[in-house]
Amino acid sequence: MVERRRRTTAVVPIEKEPYASPFVLALAVIRGPDLKAIHRITQDETMVGRSEEAHFELSDTLISDKHFLIRVRGNLYSLYDLGSTNGTLLNGQVVSPKTAVRLKNLDEIEMGRTRLLFIAARFHTEPTNP
Repeated sequence: MVERRRRTTAVVPIEKEPYASPFVLALAVIRGPDLKAIHRITQDETMVGRSEEAHFELSDTLISDKHFLIRVRGNLYSLYDLGSTNGTLLNGQVVSPKTAVRLKNLDEIEMGRTRLLFIAARFHTEPTNP
């Protein structure tokens, strides 16, 4: 009698965290008092505002203490206005308070005197041949 071996395979998730290498998620200030500031997104929710509680604290006085959240769910990114006093624009369109809108690479977010660039990119880790 031939003995059969039982094969087992481990379930390994193939999806990496969207904010781990080789992915880069970030907010970059391209206009306003905090010009050139960059915040790398490294968690599921990132709060932006003037408060010390904000993950990305900005100094623009026209921004609310807790202005908006960036939410990361797999490869989906959304902006959620937290009921800010002066509102939020996404690519020139008003974001309704307490409403989530989808974000994509190079979207522009405006609030107060500040304009942010949302960066959601993947970089190559293997060298390329010239």
